[in-house]
Amino acid sequence: MRRPVLKIFGMIVLLSISVIVQAQKTDKVFLKNGDVFTGEIKSMKFAKLLIDVEGPGKIDIKWEFIVKIVSNKTLQITLGDGEVFVTTIDSLFSEVPYVMLSDVVEMVRIKDKFIKRLDGSVNLGFNYAKSSDNAQFTFSSATTYRKPKAEFTLKLNSVLTHNSSDTIVAKKQDAAIDFYKKLKNSWYVNSLFGWQQNTQLGLNSRFLLSGSGGKMIINSNEERFLTGAGLSFNVEDRGDTTGYNSNLEGLVMIQYKKFRYIFPKMTIDAQYILYPSLSDWGRVRMDLQVNTSYEFFKDFNVGLSFYDSYDNRPSAKAASKNDFGINFTIGYVFGK
Repeated sequence: MRRPVLKIFGMIVLLSISVIVQAQKTDKVFLKNGDVFTGEIKSMKFAKLLIDVEGPGKIDIKWEFIVKIVSNKTLQITLGDGEVFVTTIDSLFSEVPYVMLSDVVEMVRIKDKFIKRLDGSVNLGFNYAKSSDNAQFTFSSATTYRKPKAEFTLKLNSVLTHNSSDTIVAKKQDAAIDFYKKLKNSWYVNSLFGWQQNTQLGLNSRFLLSGSGGKMIINSNEERFLTGAGLSFNVEDRGDTTGYNSNLEGLVMIQYKKFRYIFPKMTIDAQYILYPSLSDWGRVRMDLQVNTSYEFFKDFNVGLSFYDSYDNRPSAKAASKNDFGINFTIGYVFGK
């Protein structure tokens, strides 16, 4: 008697799960050639719509091939002119009649559960130069939690360099919580709390808090370009003084992203930040980061990462004013 009851209970559970999954996959995408895909829309970024359909699973569809979308899912929809709507795509086209599909540059699902609002990436790298006998290990990750018109990102980066002739491991590490909020007409505000370490520049530890605002100059399906300015306050231990010293700095930032979605898919992400000191007049710091990645398999990529950190008044214990490097990386993207 017990086994039939368990079988019936199991069938009910499986049927319930199946009904829930099927209920989620009710979005319809109509193409120019007459094909219709039914599934669950995940996102639209960089001129590609990601949809999860029964059978093949997640597939990318070029945005230019789509003529109509039917969906009752809540999305954060960004237009090329910077306007942001949090609504269903059906409601958007009925309430804002001047909007066309070609005006949309990004769509992100606003999901109910915390874990489903997370997405990000993890990258690992290792380099060895026999001529200098240097071995270098790199790790980086970024995890983003999305809310309507806003997002929080946890960033972790580490570059460890070891030379067999030296017992000391050179460290360049940082961790940060970054808040970004979209405003009207492509404007945005940003705040960041973080920690940094760079033994090459004589920096044992730095805690910083910054606030900035700016504008996205270019926002298309192929590239993004934004600028920003603000203030940054930090306390740092440079090893040549007793304890921590405080600093107030200006902040000027530019960021550029370029995307190519023919095989192999390519992404270029470059960010330059200049910190002119306001409390230690004449001191200038700079951070440059350039990352390239090529997707060779679904959600997996390889790439190159270049960094350059500069301080014109480093610690007396610093090896140089510049710390730079280039690394080969292998990465994984999750939460798409």
